[in-house]
Amino acid sequence: MWLFITFTQLLAMMSSVILYWFIKPKQRLATIGLVLSAFIINNAFLVYGLSEFWHERFHVYLVVSILQGFMLYAGLMTAVITLVYVYILKQKYHPKLMRAVAAVIYVGIVGLAVFNAYSSVVHHLEVTTDKPLNKPMQIALVSDTHLGRWFGNRQIDKMVTLIDAQSPDVVVIAGDIMNDSTDAYDNTNMHEYLSKLTAPLGVYATLGNHDYSGNQVAIAKAVERAGIQVIDNKSVWLDNSVLLIGRSDETDPARPAATDLLGEVRSDKPVIFLEHSPADLAQIKGLPIDLHLSGHTHGGQIFPLTILLKWFTPLVYGAKNIEGTQFLVTSGYGIGAVPFRLGTRSEIWMITLQSTK
Repeated sequence: MWLFITFTQLLAMMSSVILYWFIKPKQRLATIGLVLSAFIINNAFLVYGLSEFWHERFHVYLVVSILQGFMLYAGLMTAVITLVYVYILKQKYHPKLMRAVAAVIYVGIVGLAVFNAYSSVVHHLEVTTDKPLNKPMQIALVSDTHLGRWFGNRQIDKMVTLIDAQSPDVVVIAGDIMNDSTDAYDNTNMHEYLSKLTAPLGVYATLGNHDYSGNQVAIAKAVERAGIQVIDNKSVWLDNSVLLIGRSDETDPARPAATDLLGEVRSDKPVIFLEHSPADLAQIKGLPIDLHLSGHTHGGQIFPLTILLKWFTPLVYGAKNIEGTQFLVTSGYGIGAVPFRLGTRSEIWMITLQSTK
C-alpha cells in the first residue's frame, strides 16, 4: 500500500511540473499555489478512492490518475517534437507554440483513448478441425462487458446491433459480464437491452473474476433472466454436433480441472472450451479441445500495459494455435474500471468453425 501511495505522490509531482511548464506562473506565490493545488486535488481523489478500495470510488481515482499519466505522454511527445524542431530542423524555439502543441497532443490522446473504448470493431477468425461437421458454425465471442457506471444500455444496444449484423449461429460471453455487482444493471434497466441478445443456437456465458466478487449468484440470475445460459462447469451440445464446455473463473474455489470437465468427451466431435482467463494455457494445450476462448486481459487496455503484460501472461491477446488447440484471447468489448483504451480497442470476434472433411 505504501508503495502505491508513494507512486501517487510522484504522479502528483509530475503533474505539477508539467502544469508549471504549461502555465508559466510569473510570481512565486502563484507557483506555490499551483504545486499545492496539484497535490491537494490528487490526494483528495486518492482519499476518496481508498475509502472504497478497488470498487466504484477507487475507479474514480483511477480515472484521475490515468488522465495525469496521459499528461506525461503528451509532455514526452512534445519534448521529442521540440528537439526535432530546434536541433534537426534548426528552427527557433517558440514556447507558446510548443505549449499549444502539447495541449493538442493531450486532447488527442484522451480523445483517442475514449474513442477506442466506445467505438467497437469486429474481427474475424477461421478455425478448421479434422473432425466432421455438417456445416460451418458461426460463433460470436464477447468478453469483459463490465456493465456498470461507465458502460451501459447504449453500449449493449451497439453490441446487439454489431452481432446481429454478423448473423452468428451462437453467441458466447467469456466472463466479467458485470462490474462487481448488479447495482447499475438494475438501476438503469439493462435487462431490457441485454435480453435482445439472441442467436439460433443460443447465448451462453461463463462468469469472470468481477462476477465472482461475492455477487455471483445475483449476477448469474440476472444474466439468465435475460435469456443467457450460464454454463460454469457445465457442457451443452450445439446443434448436436459441437460440444461447448464452460468453466468458472479461477477465483472460484470450487473450480474443477479442465480434464475433469472433459470427462469421457467424444473424440470425434469438435470441442469448444469457454472460460474467462487464459492463465491455464499450459494445462489446456494438448487436451482434446479444438477451440479455447477467453478474455480477462483486456489486451493490456492502456499502454504500456499492452507490452508489460506479455511478460506475465502466456497469451495476452489474439489467436495462437498450440499443439492442435486454437486459442483466442479477446481484449474485450467493455472497459472495466476506466473509460479508456490506448493501444487496444473494444471488440467482438466472429469465429467460423469448419471441418476439413
